[in-house]
Amino acid sequence: MSEFSKSFTKIAQFYDELMSNVSYKEWVDYAVSFLNIFNIKKEKFLDLACGTIIPTIYLSEYCEKIVGVDKSIEMLKVAKRKIEKLNSKKISLVLSDIREFHFKWKFDAIFCFFDSMNYLLNIDDLYKSFYCAYQNLKSRGIFLFDMNSIFALKELWDTRKDIKIHKNFISIWENEWIEEEKISKLVITIEWKENGKERYVREVHFEKAYHIDEVVDTLKKAGFEEVNVYEHLKYSLPNSYTTRIQYVALK
Repeated sequence: MSEFSKSFTKIAQFYDELMSNVSYKEWVDYAVSFLNIFNIKKEKFLDLACGTIIPTIYLSEYCEKIVGVDKSIEMLKVAKRKIEKLNSKKISLVLSDIREFHFKWKFDAIFCFFDSMNYLLNIDDLYKSFYCAYQNLKSRGIFLFDMNSIFALKELWDTRKDIKIHKNFISIWENEWIEEEKISKLVITIEWKENGKERYVREVHFEKAYHIDEVVDTLKKAGFEEVNVYEHLKYSLPNSYTTRIQYVALK
């Protein structure tokens, strides 16, 4: 394993710990509940921006086959090791951008978790991803994803700095709201000690804040006939203080 791969594996482990406060199973169970509500089959699933596949593994409990898609080969290497450890035959991985993917077979359900869609910074890229999802679904398929709301990115994240102490490292979170572009910039610095030396890695994340109407209109433009919107982890309509929005689009 190269030094970069070793370092990336460690960073991936750190990110798993950073997200340890997220109830992955609750999020997955909630998303899958819509398949029951709308009477969708549970044979083939697709998980977009799957990362190190924690949600993918939970999703695999509900279906016969699931494919995880991510554009980071290093993320998929970590994910592959997890699959080997689990000895799972249900999960396969594909290296691809979520704006450009195509399969010979169709899926019953396509999922995308953890505001990955907010990382598409313009409406054209959002449309490309939605159109790919539509094209890769069965005739009565369902597309489910969550997004951070404008309220969350502008008002809650805003411009601030937080320092968090973890078991094996320190993380520093620096947010900046860019009003002109409706984009939130997040710089995450992870610091740790290795072999007595101070080490750090810094990542920059950008998330675009979209109006609900923009997202719904783009889904319909991509071909989806029915689009339902909920406050995340609930079955009620979102309001002006909703931080995360769940989109449920039916082909």
